[in-house]
Amino acid sequence: METDLIWHDQGLLTAFIPTSKAGEKAWAAMAEDNGKVLFVHRQSVISQLKKAGYTVRKGKPLKLDSIEDDNLLAQLGI
Repeated sequence: METDLIWHDQGLLTAFIPTSKAGEKAWAAMAEDNGKVLFVHRQSVISQLKKAGYTVRKGKPLKLDSIEDDNLLAQLGI
């Protein structure tokens, strides 16, 4: 079964990221809040999404250190 949304902990917030067309629909409804919720509401939101028929799972850890800092700064024009 295809996962519709993945989530990542971001300190006080939990970010949801769509991974399918159906997930994009759900995320669009959440986008007014940037697709993020306070971590204390995470389980409730996940339960609501699953109850609505979406599949949700925790995303793999993001590895930001794999981005070359100088290249990134150059692309940003800094």
